[in-house]
Amino acid sequence: MSASAAVCVSTLLVFLPGVTAQHQEDVRNSFEFAARAADRASGDDYTAWFSTFKRTLINIHWFSQQDGLARDVEGLVLDSLDFSVSERELLIRALNALQQKAENEDALKLFNNSVLSTVDQDAVTRLLFIGGGSYRGKYQLAVCSESNGAVAVSTSYARFEVDGAQYRSVLYSDGQVETKTTISLHVLGLNSEQYAKVRDSIKQRLEDSGVSEQAPVSGL
Repeated sequence: MSASAAVCVSTLLVFLPGVTAQHQEDVRNSFEFAARAADRASGDDYTAWFSTFKRTLINIHWFSQQDGLARDVEGLVLDSLDFSVSERELLIRALNALQQKAENEDALKLFNNSVLSTVDQDAVTRLLFIGGGSYRGKYQLAVCSESNGAVAVSTSYARFEVDGAQYRSVLYSDGQVETKTTISLHVLGLNSEQYAKVRDSIKQRLEDSGVSEQAPVSGL
């Protein structure tokens, strides 16, 4: 089973080889369900949004394995992620697939509309790699793995802050604009046995919402 990826609201999920199709669906639905709950409850409040997001996951039988304090980032976001070299390369390849392949146009639009709602479309490629801008902060890059049936997701939650609304293609201060980026790593595990009891309900609620959108990423 090869690596794959999907865009779910404000998260780009990469699934390492070995994650079963059922668990991939469980992760996608869980993260979309939690993100939409956080959007409804918290709007643009960064701290409240992630708090609601994580609390919703816990309520549907996820559990916290590790929480990292937010730390300042200088340089490139992807260079600052607490992932292995191979995991980081898969994230980069997923982002490249989104940006360069015509069949992923809808996925890029979904990622852009959900995460970069106040940034012009033509700024996406710069923002994802070395960007900055007026930004809501609901942006996650996540890697999902499975070992002996146990699922874990390592998610890096990034927040960009820029002094002023005008976009600049820098991620750190270079004299043009004061820019601050913070990132925190959270590792979450899934209680698959308990989640199985709510799986169909969550899937149905997403379908009934009329706004459920998940986009696969090809080309990994």
